[in-house]
Order: sequence, then structure tokens, then C-alpha cells
Amino acid sequence: MRPGERKLAAAPTVVLPGLPVNADIWAPVVAAAGGARAVDLPGLGMSAGRHRDWPAWLAALVAETGARHLVGHSIGAAAARPGEVHRLTLVSPFFLQERPGAIARWAPLTRRYLRRARPEALARRLTGDTAHAAALRSSAADLRRGTVAATAARLPAATARPRWRDELKAKLRRFPGRVHVVVGSRDPRTPEGQELPAALPHATVTVVADAGHHLHLTHPHEVARAVRAHGTEPSPTSP
Repeated sequence: MRPGERKLAAAPTVVLPGLPVNADIWAPVVAAAGGARAVDLPGLGMSAGRHRDWPAWLAALVAETGARHLVGHSIGAAAARPGEVHRLTLVSPFFLQERPGAIARWAPLTRRYLRRARPEALARRLTGDTAHAAALRSSAADLRRGTVAATAARLPAATARPRWRDELKAKLRRFPGRVHVVVGSRDPRTPEGQELPAALPHATVTVVADAGHHLHLTHPHEVARAVRAHGTEPSPTSP
């Protein structure tokens, strides 16, 4: 969505994709989950804007769609601000997992790679298999447009900053609603990432067998099942 360009239909569940893909990637999950919308974060996919626009943009998005359940994948989990909704589903939330390696934080190299990457190369990089290349065609096209690749390359460095990771954990601890953490068995949480949800009063964890960081690509039906189940649970913060 380009902010201000068009009105979104009402949706009780809104999905915020992670890097470096766009909202199209979530189409199978959204279709299977029912009553959901996937929306590109500002500066990514087909959405204009910058990372600093995320808080105000999200508040406007929630007001416009009436969303009460946010689903955030990876860095999208950071955009899913707890104060806005009743339920959070965090899919592969980076701040509960290992910090990215040095190569992932080297923005110039990553930017050049992303701007030139074909769908097959993206599929191999994200899932280890080219079988999902067709689903990544529009994402690869977006990365060749304007500053999208630069934004997608710059943000991984931010995910490694201890201060930001600690702030996100603190916000999650204060969230009174329901939290569902969904991760792949091949993309585990850190020990602290395991302890935090266990300490929350209304948190559940789903581990998808044989899945990695981009489990919405490789295991869309399992992710949709988790989103759908969490979206229909009664919430302690509901009126």
C-alpha cells in the first residue's frame, strides 16, 4: 500500500511482511487464513516512505482497517507495535533469535545483490531451493525499483543492535493481550527468546517442523493455520 493512495478494506488481521519480500508472498497464507490483509511496510515492496514512518503509518493502518490482530514476520514483527491491537502473531521474530552475521549487515554488498537477484536466486537464498521462484517474481521486480533494495539492505544492520532488540523485548513483556510466536524448527529462538514467551500470561508458541526463517514460503498452510487459530481466540483485552 502506498500511504494515502487507496483505502484498504476492513480486515481483523493484518500481515506485515519481513525482508526482502513484498506482501504478494503472503497471498497463500492470507487466502487460507480468511479475513486477513498483507500490507507492505513503508519503503518496502510497493509502499512509499521510510523506516521512520512506520509508527505513524501503522497507527493509521490499524484505524483504517479496524485490525485487532497483527501478524509480523521477522522485521515486520518489530513494526507490530503492541499498543495498537489485542493480539500479536510474531513469525520468526528477529529479536528473539540470533543476531545476523557480519555479511548480512554489509549493506553495499547486499544492496547490489538484491537489485540484481533473479527470482531463482532469491528463492535459493531464502529457502535453499528454487522451487519457490515463481512466488518471488514480484518481490524481485520491486527490488529493482528505486530505493527498495537499499532499504532492504540497510535494515538488517538495525536488527543486530542490542538496544533495539532489548526495547522490543521490553514492549512485548508489557503487552497485556495474546501473543503467538511461530518459528521453524530450523530457525530456533535463543534461550532468552524461549524464556520470554514462557513468562507472558497469554502466550503460545508453535514450532513448524523442518521449516526455516521464511516458513510462510515453504509451509504456508501451517502458518495460515496458526494465524487463523490465534485470530479467533478470545482476547483478555477485548471489550
